[in-house]
Amino acid sequence: MSQPRHPGTRGRGRFTLPCVLAALLSPALASADDSPGVRTNTARLLGTDAAEVIDAPVLGLQRAALPLFAGLVVDTSLYADALLAPNLGLRWAKALGPHRIVLGARYTHFVGASVYSDIVESEEPSITRFEPELSGPSFYGVYGLSLGRFLLQAEARYAHYTSDYLSFTAGAALRFAGNWSFVGEAGVRVEGGTAARFGAGIRYGGEHLGLGVGATYVDLSDPAVPGEKLAVLPVLDLSWTFR
Repeated sequence: MSQPRHPGTRGRGRFTLPCVLAALLSPALASADDSPGVRTNTARLLGTDAAEVIDAPVLGLQRAALPLFAGLVVDTSLYADALLAPNLGLRWAKALGPHRIVLGARYTHFVGASVYSDIVESEEPSITRFEPELSGPSFYGVYGLSLGRFLLQAEARYAHYTSDYLSFTAGAALRFAGNWSFVGEAGVRVEGGTAARFGAGIRYGGEHLGLGVGATYVDLSDPAVPGEKLAVLPVLDLSWTFR
């Protein structure tokens, strides 16, 4: 998922840390053989939320969630937690025949500013100041259409960290053999302009175990990475659903 610019970054140099930060809030398609359509273990695609109802507790890298009632769950991203960005969210989803509706909100409190600043400034002497700010709320909504083995969806996401941004992403998943699915995403981030993003991957998911690998292409437009407009971020997900 694309992140906003960090105005506190000064100087010039190249490093990979913005790629890690861009994946903090980002960021496993699965369906059992007896499922009539695509199902995700963690209700995540690559960098977007999947149009799916979470009906059982799940522990995963992209999402750990605990269902409450009537489609409402409390969740967190273990990826972001491990990268010093503790976060907590609420997500509601409803299935109406082939239609899927999802609404969610999350708050992230970034506690790793000094750690990342020390790393960057020690590795890149040309950068005199680096102050990442990734604390703030985010909100998203997803509409999905389940057509047997095929899932189509569209997501709108708004967040406010250092600055506001708004993104729109379309996603598709195809269950092609047993528990295996292809997944793809394409979208645009609106932040005083436009920045495209794309992603593709493959997912495996059984009744309990979920696994996903892929890659996303994100425009990072960060002053600390001069001239570097495109970054490739790997996607890895491993989850267990307690059905």
